[in-house]
Amino acid sequence: MNKLIYALGFSFLILTLPVAGQTNLQKSRTPNDRALEAQVDAYVKPYLDVKGFSGSILIARGGKVLFSKGYGMANYELGVANTPRTRFHIASVSKTFTAAAIMILQERGRLNLSDTLIKYIPDYPNGEKITIHHLLAHTSGIPNVNNFPEYERQSRFHQSIEEVIEMFKHKPLNFNPGERYSYSNSNYNLLAFIIEKVSGKGYGEFLKENIFDPLEMRDSGHDGRAEALLENRAAGYVPVGLSDLENVPYLDWTIKTGNGSLYTTVEDMYKWDRALYTEKILKKSSLDKIFTVHADNSVGYGWFLGKRLNRRLINMGGRSPGFTSEIQRYVDDNVCIIVLGNNYAPTASVISNDLAAIVFGEHYEIPKIVKPLKLDEKMSEAFPGRYQFGTDYFVPGAIATIEKRNDQLIMKLSTGANVVLLPQSDMTFFDRVFWETILFVKDDKGEMSHLIWRYNGMDYRATKLKEK
Repeated sequence: MNKLIYALGFSFLILTLPVAGQTNLQKSRTPNDRALEAQVDAYVKPYLDVKGFSGSILIARGGKVLFSKGYGMANYELGVANTPRTRFHIASVSKTFTAAAIMILQERGRLNLSDTLIKYIPDYPNGEKITIHHLLAHTSGIPNVNNFPEYERQSRFHQSIEEVIEMFKHKPLNFNPGERYSYSNSNYNLLAFIIEKVSGKGYGEFLKENIFDPLEMRDSGHDGRAEALLENRAAGYVPVGLSDLENVPYLDWTIKTGNGSLYTTVEDMYKWDRALYTEKILKKSSLDKIFTVHADNSVGYGWFLGKRLNRRLINMGGRSPGFTSEIQRYVDDNVCIIVLGNNYAPTASVISNDLAAIVFGEHYEIPKIVKPLKLDEKMSEAFPGRYQFGTDYFVPGAIATIEKRNDQLIMKLSTGANVVLLPQSDMTFFDRVFWETILFVKDDKGEMSHLIWRYNGMDYRATKLKEK
């Protein structure tokens, strides 16, 4: 399970988890607000029933908060419920602030996006070819530090930003800088280093002075001291088995400085959304640069740009051990949806998508997850084997090994993830860890041919390999 957490992955008791009350952002409630709350509650309930989500949600439109509420538990062991004031780690949503910090320094004439990396780290290999722009847009070719075998071990200890950089500094580039796009957390580790070197302040200190304090984001910060006490901080969890949760392995967040080390609340994140419509933190020219497509038809600086529900969307999501996050900004409609969770199941993005559909009156479906069926003994013998994904899968050519263990099916991925599959029908299963559906398919001879891994609206086929 530990490898799953760091990669990127009977009888059933139905649990309805407690929800927290509203906040001072919702002092005046209209019938429409109450109707929206009932609609969101009904949508979220299946996630709570199988412990596929716990966290906080905020929905705003036209500068007004329509909904702000916590679901599930911030700490299951202590029985503390989530509220809109609960602090969550936001993983890669941190990149939106790192990118803004770089633009602040450019406005002040302290750096330029065309500066090469060698200006800040003179002995960095190929540093004369890599610019700050390349780092911001993930076009540097620098490999992702998260993918190295030593990353999991190192993540258990405090790391200076220099020590993190040493983990990937001498690795060969995946491609020539500027040649193409490839998401890499290493880019934003380097940007944090540049922020510190240019400003003379720590990464967290610079963000506090130049973004969090001016916006009165009092519940936001950089987790740079593991020993520090953070009031209202959520603990992180991961689904295991058919219905359980476990604490995630310990992580010192300094290894994610710049790319995923920040914590915040839904209410503070909404202040960030509002600020991006103004010039309080950044000039319009800088904001325009951030929200311009620089690579892969969707990549801005710290944000992704595109369309959804036939509307212009600016969004960013994150997933780190025990936490998921998503902010969606439908800027032409002045709609913002924020979902912050303390469960490793990647449901924040799916929930955000459907909440947007609710707000805009579009079609959406309440998840249909049924009580796990009992496996048919004869049928279950046909599932085990090795299945290979194609080049379109997240890890091209990855192998999924299906095993039968007692009365359960286990899926073991070559990436290190092991998950229990929940039977939903004779040929359909559900996985709580990745929040995806597995459909097994037979050929004309009635033999198991392949499986379909259905994740976030996309289908990935894995062909069953013939055993030698």
